[in-house]
Amino acid sequence: MQVSALSREEIFSTLQTGENGLDGGEVRRRLADYGPNELETRRKKNYFRLYLTRYTQFFAVLLEVAAALSFIADYYDPGEGFALLAYAILGAVIVNASFAFWQEYKADRTVEALRKLIPSLVKVRREGEPGKVEAREVVPGDILLLEEGDRIAADAVLIGDNSLYVSTATLTGESAPVRRTAGPVREEDPLSCPNLVFAGTSVTQGNGVAVVYGTGKGTEFGKIAALATETRKRLTPMQREIIRITRLLTIAALIVGAVFFVLGFVFGKGLLIAAIFALSLIVANVPEGMLPTITLSLSLASQNMARRNALIKNLDSVQTLGSATVILTDKTGTITRNEMTLREIFLSSGELVSISGEGYFAPGEATIANGNDESAQRLAFFLSAGTLNCRATIHNQTLFGDPTELALVAAAQKTGIIPDGFTRTAEYPFSSDREMMSTVCQKDGAAFLFSKGAPEVILPLCKSYLDETGEFRPITPEDRERFFGKAGQFEEGAYRVLAIAYRQGDKERDLVFLGLAALMDLPRPEVYDAIQQCMKAGIRVIICTGDNPLTARAIAAKIGLPVEKSYSGDEIAAMSDSELAEALADSHILFARVQSRQKMRIAGLLQDSGEVVAMTGDGVNDAPALKKADIGIAMGIRGTEVAKEAADMILIDDNFA
Repeated sequence: MQVSALSREEIFSTLQTGENGLDGGEVRRRLADYGPNELETRRKKNYFRLYLTRYTQFFAVLLEVAAALSFIADYYDPGEGFALLAYAILGAVIVNASFAFWQEYKADRTVEALRKLIPSLVKVRREGEPGKVEAREVVPGDILLLEEGDRIAADAVLIGDNSLYVSTATLTGESAPVRRTAGPVREEDPLSCPNLVFAGTSVTQGNGVAVVYGTGKGTEFGKIAALATETRKRLTPMQREIIRITRLLTIAALIVGAVFFVLGFVFGKGLLIAAIFALSLIVANVPEGMLPTITLSLSLASQNMARRNALIKNLDSVQTLGSATVILTDKTGTITRNEMTLREIFLSSGELVSISGEGYFAPGEATIANGNDESAQRLAFFLSAGTLNCRATIHNQTLFGDPTELALVAAAQKTGIIPDGFTRTAEYPFSSDREMMSTVCQKDGAAFLFSKGAPEVILPLCKSYLDETGEFRPITPEDRERFFGKAGQFEEGAYRVLAIAYRQGDKERDLVFLGLAALMDLPRPEVYDAIQQCMKAGIRVIICTGDNPLTARAIAAKIGLPVEKSYSGDEIAAMSDSELAEALADSHILFARVQSRQKMRIAGLLQDSGEVVAMTGDGVNDAPALKKADIGIAMGIRGTEVAKEAADMILIDDNFA
């Protein structure tokens, strides 16, 4: 059923619901039919069984066989210390198994403390009345009432929208919010349908009404989680090496034992003595201390990493991290903060302003180039105009609103700009058709209109601009060309550009142009040094993101990662495995607009070529590749539950370094 192609009436008919939503009896019936709206991101662990698996590992089995042979030797030749040796070997096995199990058990407990679930309460309409229900009780046919700031609890098709924008970063890797509109659409890929919203994403602006068609495992969120669950991880380099060494030691011990058994029997020592002597040599050739030594070393390394906020879920991953030859890394939320930052401002009077401090909460200050005595005043008015035209708020480390608007508010707070005396009286909301937003505010009895939007929309509405003396100057064609040229320079640097204007009055015409704001989801400050260290160590770093190529290349340049060639998801889909493997041989490549399966395919082909692959990520779309890689590394704060469950290591503080 392609629900995105249905009309409003067909949606109601197909999902057997209506404008008023479902009644209580129908909800209970559907809940019994479809099950609760939740993901089994992990199976409940049987810790007793996990503990027993520690005794079935290849080297542990070798030691257990050695202990059994010692007991046999003691049976036939008591008093020679074979029993003591057997107990010592078993003691080493038990201590090793218990210690390793305890380390991983503690890691599991820490992961439990980090778990972040899909929202517990959801706004729905049932029996004609709006209300809130637990997310796990949402069923197909429910009417979702979506508002700004909500996280969406199920896959749904829109039947109404009002300037609705949704952040799909956790699902697709796209850093910018995407517009969602009601109305039938024919698209093969559900993620490309503008009338569908998905579980695990969030509303950044506007509101809407949607009908649920997928819950739990039936959501896009659930399908990617299932893909991660089905993916099988190969043995770590250390596990493969231990198996190889164990086999060699076993063969050598058996050969030596067999040779001396034959020699003892030939030289007349008798069958029993020859057999006991051979068993003694076999046991002696088993390095009983190697297994606990390895476990203790890995455990100490794991504890040292934990002190640096890196949680190791599997002890073998410690050595794998040190063996990595390639790091596949997501961009949004991993290399970057997934927080828009207003980095540069071009004032209409010609000054270029740089604002320091990445993200919403870091302190910062404004640096004005080629300014004059009145530049600071014009900057203050520019930021005030931007803030007064925002619905977003930042208060007590709590965020509300669209990431772009949050960046404007954060910039004003960093520079100490607080608009005073204005009262908002009206708003002309943003829409995909208008590509601008305006608010009307009153101050001292006068009305002021503040507007922001795309430069190609705002500039044609402007009649004048503030010059370097603070006076109004009519905009000439040369001025417009200059302003558009500066906007183009920002866009070439992968910035998102907003034009800001105002006027006295309440009409969106004859505006006064104030300047341009350049925003970007910037890299974390520690990433540059981490990338340089990786490159010096001979480790390749490849960005593999769902975001657009221009933004990905700009971020790569900012973190000092050379890129000579980039590939899109569509280009990857058209390549055969051999063609993609040949492309992966290039040291300086980047992948953009890639989907979950494509990330997993890239990781698999790198492994096939002999690379040891580490994968970093935070979103649901990263989970299959995190599971496929030799070591998956998830973000602890912003990482989704599915990503953390698929990973072998969790960065508790999200610090890439």
